[in-house]
This record gives sequence, C-alpha cells and structure tokens, in this order.
Amino acid sequence: MTIAIANVTLAQSNSDSTPTTTSVKVQAGGGNSTLPYTIFNPQSVQVKAGQSVMWYNPSKVGEPHTVTFALDNKTKPDLSATFAVRNSSSFMPIPSNSTSEPVIIPNHQNPSMSMILGSNAVASNPVVIDSAGNVKHLVHNAAYSIIGNEKLVNSGLVFPKGMGPPNGSTSFTLTFERAGTYNYYCILHPWQKGKVVVQ
Repeated sequence: MTIAIANVTLAQSNSDSTPTTTSVKVQAGGGNSTLPYTIFNPQSVQVKAGQSVMWYNPSKVGEPHTVTFALDNKTKPDLSATFAVRNSSSFMPIPSNSTSEPVIIPNHQNPSMSMILGSNAVASNPVVIDSAGNVKHLVHNAAYSIIGNEKLVNSGLVFPKGMGPPNGSTSFTLTFERAGTYNYYCILHPWQKGKVVVQ
C-alpha cells in the first residue's frame, strides 16, 4: 500500500526548509515494554524527488533497528563477519574483568592463521557503498542524499532516545534525488520491510 504525503499523518514540515518542502517521518519499531514492534510505520511512503524521509525509533525498550537499502543484493551486510588473524594475535577484553571473548575458528586451509568472528561495522554503523564499491562512513544521526545508484545505504543501529550507547544514532534521514521505488529492511529483523516510492 502506498500512502501519499497529503494523507500521511506523520508528515511534518522540515524546520530548516522552504514552506513547500516536507519531510516524512517513519517509525522504525515501536510498541511498549512488553510487546515491542518490529515494523516500519508507515510501511510505505510516497514522496517527490528532492524530499526527505526521516526514520526514528520510538520503542519503549532499548531495541535497535536499522534502515538498510541494499540496492545491489550482493552487498547485503551481516551483523557479524569473519576475519583472518595470525595465531600469535592476543585479544584482551575491555574492560579487562568482563566475561567476553572473541569467537576463534581454526583455519584448516592455513594453520598459521585463525579466523575470528567480529562485529561488522558496515551493518552496525551508518555507511554508504557507492556504485564503484567505495565505502563511505557517515556520522551518527546521518542525513544523506541518495542518488539511486548506490549499492548500499545503511543507517546502522538506530536506538530509541536515551536508550542506546552515548554516540548511538536515534534517527536517519535520506533525501531522494531520483524517481523510483526504494525497498529497505532491518538487518536485525529481516522480515521488517518498508518502501519509499519517489515520483
């Protein structure tokens, strides 16, 4: 279902734009402390080229979501990734008294190297992979103008206000420059999907 801007109750004027420009707000998650939602609300929005959509997390618990446009399906990031390290590498948890350790996997093809499972920064931080495959890291609470030929545009983890890490994102804003249909999803909840239709 596509919702025109005129009919979206969450549409709101952008304070630093001209009066004719509107920014649509979309909830990423929601619910209450006993039943958090894994949905985008509204699930589908319609905007004109040059307009912005801002996602925010209104959840009552500290559950993050992502807004991930994998425009090239080969660039869909996983939350964790495998990296090769020398067997002589030593890992120390921070803080030192924490009960954490990396997942180390033996490497039968190259016994002098081990594989370690780590967090994938491309999935958990705001990032863009352009059409040439170049990775550009964005600031937290990023605002980005999407051209439409990017391979990946990702918000990283978006937390409810006051419930994430000190430098965690609480919003993500995209300005859509070209007409088209832009499908997106949450990396943490792959069934959580949305769509932006740009005219």
